[in-house]
Amino acid sequence: MVVITLLFFTPLLYHLPQATLAAVIMMAVIGLVNIRGFIHAWHAQKYDGIISVLSFLVTLYFAPHLDKGIMVGFVLSMGVFLYKSMRPVVAELSMHEDKVLKSAEHYRLKGCRHISVVRFDGALFFANASYLDEQVAKFRTEHPELRYILLDARGINDMDASGEEALSMIVERLRAANLGFAMSGIKGQVMAVMERTHLIDRIGI
Repeated sequence: MVVITLLFFTPLLYHLPQATLAAVIMMAVIGLVNIRGFIHAWHAQKYDGIISVLSFLVTLYFAPHLDKGIMVGFVLSMGVFLYKSMRPVVAELSMHEDKVLKSAEHYRLKGCRHISVVRFDGALFFANASYLDEQVAKFRTEHPELRYILLDARGINDMDASGEEALSMIVERLRAANLGFAMSGIKGQVMAVMERTHLIDRIGI
């Protein structure tokens, strides 16, 4: 029907006021606006909700150039992704009452003065390798009596050359400061990288 109307009946629409045509278009488009999608995105992650609303508003502002809104949404989403990749969760673990190691900060647990258990969540690669080094340095500052650091590697699912180099430098600094270092829960793909670069021999596990 749309094709037939465009081919044969457009002259009949010529004298209709633009407001009438706009109302017809609005009635057709209004059903495409998914308000629940915005609300769901906001509840899932606030930044997802903000990005979706901003993309929608930019799309309306630059209409009919819809590509502007798509590009804004893409750039904002990539920015959030890169920021989270560069600053993953690095948590210090302590023993919970149920005999399981959990985040000391989140559960307000008291840790050991001499041993620090650190969990790194995410791939260890060039974008966040220095961040792990910063967090380890912070834990050393917060615990002046620290003697040993155990890196819980269960959350590390991949590691590139930069990540391996940063980990190697952390081991060297800790050993130079007479601090012990070990890793636990190493996944197969990460262990393979450590074996090929002989980092596993330098750590001594």
